[in-house]
Amino acid sequence: MNINELERLTGITKQNIRFYEKKELLHPKRNPENNYREYSEKDVTALKTIKLLRKLDFSLEDIHSVLSEEIPFHSLLEQHMKELQARQQQLKSCIDICSDLLRTDTGTLDVDGTLEKMDQIERNGGMFMSIIKDYKRYTAAQRKRSFSFQPDTMVMNPGEFLEALFLYANENNQNLEIIKEGMYPIFKLDGVEYRAERIFGRFGATVHCTMTHPEECGDATISRKRKIVYRLINGPYILLLAVFLFMAVDRQNVGWAAVVALFTFPYLIWLFGMYPKIK
Repeated sequence: MNINELERLTGITKQNIRFYEKKELLHPKRNPENNYREYSEKDVTALKTIKLLRKLDFSLEDIHSVLSEEIPFHSLLEQHMKELQARQQQLKSCIDICSDLLRTDTGTLDVDGTLEKMDQIERNGGMFMSIIKDYKRYTAAQRKRSFSFQPDTMVMNPGEFLEALFLYANENNQNLEIIKEGMYPIFKLDGVEYRAERIFGRFGATVHCTMTHPEECGDATISRKRKIVYRLINGPYILLLAVFLFMAVDRQNVGWAAVVALFTFPYLIWLFGMYPKIK
């Protein structure tokens, strides 16, 4: 069967089918006479399996493991269940608070009491986990503000630009909505609006995307002082120390490792020690 028939049988668009072929999730045979792709019932089953697993929020890497039978399906399923349950637990506290608020008259809303309850939930998780979660929220906001990726083509025209954006969205399981086409397209990725441009470098074309409204990136509730701390964590100083420490340990140079550790650990102690004081 051809790709049009495959699209009709599975409900998966031709563009997505090509994308899954590129990711080696699908392996159609070629007609030796005309070199056209020929799809079989096995390909139909594989595509429907991909469709099912994507709806269950499996990653492309895990789907590849399922289809290639590299890892037993039940093992992957158990691992995925644990990840979903962890996310569910994180959301449960928010759901509980929202449920309480729905039963509360907005005219008599106890803001201080609600904040105290949320703080108590956070304290129960431990200060260290609070730091990690807060830091993850900050880094997620920074990634959301702008991102770059290298397309498979040189993006020489608007059509190739759209295809590159489409493939990126599919690979990252995100919803893409094109607002303006062209060589500087404007689009929405999971509801967030970006403007893209093509940049050439030593290794080819790179697509750089920037939020059109960076004030909506999600870090507005983080105080300026906390952002300074997180920038220090992300800064080149701690990265450089980590690299030197790794090199020292790798070369079994205990002396160098000790020297680097003397500089690194006081910095981390100061950093996390000041965290509770920063509001």
